[in-house]
Amino acid sequence: MPPPRSPERLILSALCGAGLLGLAWLALQAIGWFGVGLLGLFVLFVAVRFELEGNLPIGPQMTPDLYASQFRKHGREHASDRAEQRTAFSRQLSAARLAAGFGVLLTVIGFGFFFMLELGR
Repeated sequence: MPPPRSPERLILSALCGAGLLGLAWLALQAIGWFGVGLLGLFVLFVAVRFELEGNLPIGPQMTPDLYASQFRKHGREHASDRAEQRTAFSRQLSAARLAAGFGVLLTVIGFGFFFMLELGR
């Protein structure tokens, strides 16, 4: 059973959304709709990268030693510790998916208006 939702999560999501809209407004004023589309692509890139990498270490080369150290670290943990880490990661993953949704929305709106206005000239 998932834990109950907290009001802090809703407030933090609203603040992050307002901040992203503020950045989108600045991009619109500075560059135009193309800037809003680029901001959306950047947010989408960061969110997808976080989803793929998670909380694991990355390096210039994915070596067997890197994977082995991860398995050694998590292999000795108690089941409750692993469950706590899975819960924390699922919360982070839901935030990354929310950010990816905002990124897609900004990208579609930004590039959509950019191309509509350019083709309308």
